[in-house]
Amino acid sequence: MSAEENECVWSKEQSRQCGGGGGVKSWELESLLSARTLHFVECIGEQYMCPVCNSVVLNPHQAGCGHIFCYQCIRVLLDSKTSPKCPLDNMLIKSDEVFQDNCCRRELLNLEVYCTNASACSHKTILSRLQEHLKCCEYESVQCSNYGCTEVMQRKDLKEHQKSGCVFRLELCTHCKKPFPLGQLKKHEQAICPEGEVECPNKCVQRIKRNKLHEHADQCPEEEIDCSYRKYGCSTRAKRALVQVHESTEFNHHVLLVLESNSMLEKKVEELQQDLVHRHSVLQNSCLLVNTLDREVSKCDRTISALTCSLEKQRECVSSVQQQLQALRCVLRTDFGQEQLQSLKASLDSLRQRVDAAEVLREHLGVLEQTCQRHSRLLSIHVEQLQNNEERFRHLESTSYDGKLIWKIREYRRRKESGIPLSAPPFYTSRSGYKLSARVYLGGDGPGCGSHLSLYLMLMRGDFDSLLPWPFHQPVVFSVLDQSGARSHITMGFTPDTDNDSFHRPRSDANKAAGYHQFVSHTNLEAPKNAVYVRDDTLFIKVQVDTVGLEDL
Repeated sequence: MSAEENECVWSKEQSRQCGGGGGVKSWELESLLSARTLHFVECIGEQYMCPVCNSVVLNPHQAGCGHIFCYQCIRVLLDSKTSPKCPLDNMLIKSDEVFQDNCCRRELLNLEVYCTNASACSHKTILSRLQEHLKCCEYESVQCSNYGCTEVMQRKDLKEHQKSGCVFRLELCTHCKKPFPLGQLKKHEQAICPEGEVECPNKCVQRIKRNKLHEHADQCPEEEIDCSYRKYGCSTRAKRALVQVHESTEFNHHVLLVLESNSMLEKKVEELQQDLVHRHSVLQNSCLLVNTLDREVSKCDRTISALTCSLEKQRECVSSVQQQLQALRCVLRTDFGQEQLQSLKASLDSLRQRVDAAEVLREHLGVLEQTCQRHSRLLSIHVEQLQNNEERFRHLESTSYDGKLIWKIREYRRRKESGIPLSAPPFYTSRSGYKLSARVYLGGDGPGCGSHLSLYLMLMRGDFDSLLPWPFHQPVVFSVLDQSGARSHITMGFTPDTDNDSFHRPRSDANKAAGYHQFVSHTNLEAPKNAVYVRDDTLFIKVQVDTVGLEDL
């Protein structure tokens, strides 16, 4: 038999039916022999050749005639013909006489074959151990194991490829020392790595690590900042180094600004104290009036009670008289009744007088009831006026006139679960300035519903709107205050869009609110790492309006 006759291509369909032997499982043979050509070292005997496909028999099955067939080949014969016959001796093949020839299968697995990479590899082994050899054969084709790489090469070249040729191999970043694919390493080092050094955004001479830029901004001499006396009226804004020089050279001017601000505050405090004394006096007078009305109502109640008792007695008397009259009618029908008629008339006159007196008492009782109702209405009016005065007094105590609002929100969790928006007390940019308020949705609003705290600003109609410039264009800063003392406040600000109707002059009590649907997530608010924003079920919100450029009227 020639060398070509020793070659056999084991198809995938045939190897699926091949049983294991010599430590080789059927699925391993299927994976191994699919689309491979086997070269046997010695010539294959005729007994190992299938008479149907003329190839080396796979999964050998013996028929009743004694010839061996591939399992698939004999299945085709049995399924395609009603009376299948052996191609060699033309004997009838019966399906109940066909059986698996395990002896032939073991003999085949013990035949010696060349490595399937025989053009480069000269190794020889028995068929059952070919799989073991291919797992370590230097000339076997393998794919690179680096994630994302699809290159296929011989096993002997794999190590060098993974070490220096694969663009998907992992290399350490020179800054953060973390592994990244080679193709992504340059981009990571130049634009992403937090440990990489970059130039200062303010063009100072220092190079700063990318994750330290925020800290550097608090010290950078080229950063533009406001003078620390801005809240007292100084409008200087320049680079940090120049501002430091300004603060040291303009000390006298800053002291004058502080004194002027303190004088204004003292004047406002004095005015508030006077207003407080006046309102306290009004409150005392209202309390005295309420106490007086309470006493009058108590007297009326006692009078009504007495009159009610008297009326009940009169009713009992009238009932008794009616009974007596009924008895009198019976008596009058007799002669004895005529004799007592005069005395009965006298008793009847007396009874009429008593009935008239009862009617007078009833009329008086009606007048007293009307008087009591009038006093009750007056008492309700005074109580309502007293409550309004107390509410106005609380608003005066909490009202701010410097453009800043510190809003304390209690029962945070209950109000968050209710979903009802909360509105802050109004505050002003000055005594004659803009009137504003804040609105918060603790449970979120719009896109932030259920996941974020939503915070807005509202412009309200004020007494001096006709004298103020419109639209409103002063910058606004929102903050959720840190209660731990670390001052890790959550802060966001915006400059009003003058085309937005929310910042035009109000035509109703308040304009549509404007701000942030997703100011801060509930996770960062309720479980921060280095801060405390909700303590004792209380939250503090700060709203700061930039009043620079606003003139007091």
